[in-house]
Amino acid sequence: MRKLFNKDSGTGSGNGEENITLPKAELEKLKTESDLAGKKISELENTVTSLQTEKDTLAKNYTELEGKIKNDYMEQLSDEHRKIAGLIPTIEGLKEYVKLNAAKPPAGSDSARPGAGTAELASRWDDLSYNEKEELRKK
Repeated sequence: MRKLFNKDSGTGSGNGEENITLPKAELEKLKTESDLAGKKISELENTVTSLQTEKDTLAKNYTELEGKIKNDYMEQLSDEHRKIAGLIPTIEGLKEYVKLNAAKPPAGSDSARPGAGTAELASRWDDLSYNEKEELRKK
């Protein structure tokens, strides 16, 4: 048995003058292929949705981890340096800033005793040139 398409119809993309006939077996084959393609498209759409969800979860976890790392670095700084460190956008730049300005007493000193040693630690940022400060902000 043959199926006839566009029979006496001027609608559609064709002009309706040409009839297309297909054997039933070929029509069934096309329907099967169409169903398989539809299933494949559906599977791919589900995969895209799954990957998007995974991406969003990973981005959230990364943001949380980045925040925790920044907080750990900020805890190592004095209040004055925390304000400045807040302007540094990246973890790498913050790491370098903390390395320069962490409130650690020099080796062999009495950390409970206030004195000139703490002033030296706090003044490191002030000793940097403008270009060095800008470089840290860019990191």
